[in-house]
Amino acid sequence: MKYSAIFWDWNGTLLDDCEFNLFCMNEMLRKRGIEKVSLEKYRDSFGFPIADFYRKIGVDLRANDYAELAEEYACLYKSGRDIPLRKGAKEALAVYRDKKIPQYILSASEKNLLTESLEKYGISKYFVDVIALDNYLAEGKTELARSYCLSHNLNGKAIMVGDTYHDFETASALGWDCLLLTGGHSSESILQKAAVPTVSAPNETYPYILQSGRGERVVKGVDYAFVTAYKTFYDDLKNTNKTEDW
Repeated sequence: MKYSAIFWDWNGTLLDDCEFNLFCMNEMLRKRGIEKVSLEKYRDSFGFPIADFYRKIGVDLRANDYAELAEEYACLYKSGRDIPLRKGAKEALAVYRDKKIPQYILSASEKNLLTESLEKYGISKYFVDVIALDNYLAEGKTELARSYCLSHNLNGKAIMVGDTYHDFETASALGWDCLLLTGGHSSESILQKAAVPTVSAPNETYPYILQSGRGERVVKGVDYAFVTAYKTFYDDLKNTNKTEDW
C-alpha cells in the first residue's frame, strides 16, 4: 500500500532539540528554585499537554501562570542557534519527495516560529503544508490534525512519524499508521506503550513506508541510507542503459 501522506512531527523527530529543550527547562526551574531534571527524568515525564509535563517536573501552576511560562520558554528557545536536524532527516525528506508521497509537518509548536525554522534549515520545499498552533501553549495536536484533514478533504491512508506517545495518540485518533523515533523527547519505555514500530533515525523509516503499508521489521546493523542510495544509483543506471558497463 502506498501512503497518501506522511505527517512528520518537528521537535525531536526532524529537529534534534531534546537536549536544548532540557537546557531551557532547567534554566526556568533554576530561576524558580526548583531542582533541575536529568535527561532521563525529562524523557520519562515529557508529554502533552505541556502544562501536565510542567506539573510532573515540579512546577506549581497555581503559583505560576502557565501562559507566561510558555512565553518565557519560547524566548529561551529562540536563543538556540546551533540545533541540528536529526541524522538522516534531509535524506529521508528527499527520498519521499522523489517517491511523490505528500509530506506535512504536524506540530504543537507555534506556526510562525516553526515556518522560520524550516526556511532556516532549507527544508520547507519538502512539505505541502505546515500544520501548527497559533500560540505557545503546546496543548496538543490531535484536534488540530482532525480539523485540518476535514477542511482539506484528506481522507487517504496516512502515517504519522513522531517521537512521543502523543504522536501515537494523534495517529490512532485519525486512523493513521504510526512510526516512532527513539532519541527524541520521550524515553523508549514510554514509546513501547504505543506498541508500534520504533526506529532511531528518519532515514530508517524506509522499510515501513516504502516496502509495505503496514511496515516491516528493521534489521539491526543494516545501513538503510546506503541501501537506498545504492538502489537509486542502480535504478539510474538502468534508466540510462548503462548497466552493461558493470
